[in-house]
Amino acid sequence: MDKYLYFLRHATAEVIRPNQLDIDRCLIEKGRLQARRVAAFMQRNAIVPEAVFSSPYPRAAQTAAIVRKEAGLPAEQELEWLALTTDSQFAYQQLQQLLAELPTHALLVGHEPDLSLLIGSLLGSENMAFKIKKASLTCLCYQADQNSFQLEWSIPAKFM
Repeated sequence: MDKYLYFLRHATAEVIRPNQLDIDRCLIEKGRLQARRVAAFMQRNAIVPEAVFSSPYPRAAQTAAIVRKEAGLPAEQELEWLALTTDSQFAYQQLQQLLAELPTHALLVGHEPDLSLLIGSLLGSENMAFKIKKASLTCLCYQADQNSFQLEWSIPAKFM
């Protein structure tokens, strides 16, 4: 059975301030509007993930929470490996282990460059094939019979 994984980069967050940790950055109003736009796009296109996974960092968790609430999705679950690890091989292994347990449609909310590296790995590229913009939604289809992923589409929020 095919599975659809939706990768969402967190929406626009505040610029890092002196003495502030990157992991503590939160969404700004533009980011909250982007997250609502993503949710509306998902509703218009009948994209209804059965599970939502998010990095524990505030900007990703806030993006996931807004999308989940606005689109009527199930509560998000945190996955530590969706945080900024930049170890695409580790993330790839974690996702491969999770794949058997994932429902047919799942949403994963994370960061750059991790999402681009992970998507590239899933598509068989060792290099970052493209850069995911903030609040972009990317859909990959896992074809179980071929044990491979296929890029379906990738859309930045501004085109939703």
